[in-house]
Amino acid sequence: MDHLFFTLGQRREWGEQFNRQFPAKATEAIAEADRWCAGNRLVWKNMNIDLGDPIDWLHNPTGDKEFTWGINRFKHLRSLGIAYACTGNEKYAARALAHITGWIDTQPCPRNVPAEELTYFQRPGPWRLLETGLRLRQWVYAYHFFHGSASWTGDQEQRFFDSVKEHAWFLSTYTASIEINHSIMHMIGLLSAGLTFISWEESPEWRNKAIERLEDCIRVQVLSDGVHSELTPHYHMVSLELFVDCAVMLQKRGLAFSDEYERIVAGMVRFATCMTRQDGSMAPFADSYATHPPDLNAAALYMNQPEFMLAEQLHEQFWTVGPLAIKQLLDARGEGKLPAAKLPFAFPKAGYYGLGSSEQKLIFDAAALGGPHGHADALSFEFCAFGEALFVDPGTYTYMENPWRRYFKSTSAHNTVLVDGQDQTPYLRTQSWGLPEANVTLLTWEPDQQMICAEHDGYEGRGIKHRRAVWFLESGEWVIYDRLTGTGQHTFQHRLHSRLLDWKVEKLAGAESAPYYAIGSRLMGEDSPITCEMLVFGPESMSMDVEDSWESVLPMTMQPLKVLQSLINSSEGTWFITVMRPSQGSGELQPAEWSIQLDEWKPPVLSLNRADRHTRFVMPE
Repeated sequence: MDHLFFTLGQRREWGEQFNRQFPAKATEAIAEADRWCAGNRLVWKNMNIDLGDPIDWLHNPTGDKEFTWGINRFKHLRSLGIAYACTGNEKYAARALAHITGWIDTQPCPRNVPAEELTYFQRPGPWRLLETGLRLRQWVYAYHFFHGSASWTGDQEQRFFDSVKEHAWFLSTYTASIEINHSIMHMIGLLSAGLTFISWEESPEWRNKAIERLEDCIRVQVLSDGVHSELTPHYHMVSLELFVDCAVMLQKRGLAFSDEYERIVAGMVRFATCMTRQDGSMAPFADSYATHPPDLNAAALYMNQPEFMLAEQLHEQFWTVGPLAIKQLLDARGEGKLPAAKLPFAFPKAGYYGLGSSEQKLIFDAAALGGPHGHADALSFEFCAFGEALFVDPGTYTYMENPWRRYFKSTSAHNTVLVDGQDQTPYLRTQSWGLPEANVTLLTWEPDQQMICAEHDGYEGRGIKHRRAVWFLESGEWVIYDRLTGTGQHTFQHRLHSRLLDWKVEKLAGAESAPYYAIGSRLMGEDSPITCEMLVFGPESMSMDVEDSWESVLPMTMQPLKVLQSLINSSEGTWFITVMRPSQGSGELQPAEWSIQLDEWKPPVLSLNRADRHTRFVMPE
């Protein structure tokens, strides 16, 4: 049978079950499908855009190439298909076919064109390899939804089949580098066609080529510790879901990838669980968003691990695995919470490390830039306590080239030290970095002592090197020690971005190390008792203030943050030592217990003097 996900006889039955199991999602899909049927109107980033009738597939009123690429991926066919399965209304099948045939009429497949032009990464047309692969994947799903309908018959359906073959020919003829995640999306389309239309003569060749290249992709793109080489949690999750979806499709045909492929997938799942904040959202390092927990449902179903399930996103897998598998997972899920990652954790090839306890969690970024999706954020961190994200990465506001794009990728927007107002790696444009690129070196990792130290050379051209050490104490405090060595007059800005919006800062008298005491409270929109106290030490000339900043949890949206900034102008390098302690209500940090020992020839030493302990914190050499 030329079906992979569900048969003609199952379509209506599954539609009825989807309506019962996910009524809100069914209603949402039908509403979106009705908009398409009423006038081809697309809601895109809060804009209501008329695409015309017939649709102009190159129409772009936004100035953003992502818009043209997006409409040519045909993701909207899923809503039309769900609406048809749930209602049986023929208008949805007719509209889907009209969109497909209208596209076929106006977007002929390019032939006899140099491969370099067709594989060009930023090619704006509908036959860019990425759009071709993702579109074919959606068209294969459309076949399952609409095959056998009154509209999809005879010559009309044959035109669809002919274009599917043309897409598969294109994807198997023009192949791009396997080093970026786009290549997974190219091959998932080819694999979908090869595994669905198994009666076609060409299908075994398509399938075998897709399997071979996907095996190469996962070996080349994923580091040995299970992290995607772009070092971006969002694209790690995109790649993981695609790799798992491919494995699910093979499994449906009684086939499987290699043991190595399966092992790498398991490692990718582990990284996803570790990079999750205490509130469940994904830590948005580099080009990522903190919109919701990592969607591990495909992996949960494939690996039969219900503890990874995210119930509110389970509808996404319904049409791939069917209602029975969904029910079995729901029955086995227990509390349905993603298990907390064991701390401390380390992904040394990638450069991400975790410290803390059941109540507190800090993710330390000792990662390289990671390519175009990276941010200038070496030695930054994210910090959670008592279930809330308190010091955060800013996320990604937009991919469009504008000042906001530059800001959200900048060093200034991250929890690290800014030198002379310059990025650690020079910014050129939205997905292009200049040279030299900041390199990060791990100096010390002591998981038993909950301590890490690393440095980066991004400011070496300015004569400065930045080293940061972090300790987590059993008593609940954190020590963050920054040392910037070098000569020449420079401005140093130690910046910490907090979701706590009310901060009181005062300079403590009687000490030459300029200690400041700060306490923050009030999370936006919440009546939370959580506070965070800080002591910030630095040279006597250091000043400290609080300024406004922003994070982007969703594309093209911002919400306020407060930045605690310590500032120093110096001709001999500088240092900052931060002692931090969160609490639920009353303050627990005792400033009198902490002091700095200064020696003209040695780095400053932080001392903790408590009745039961005396501890010195020395920057590793």
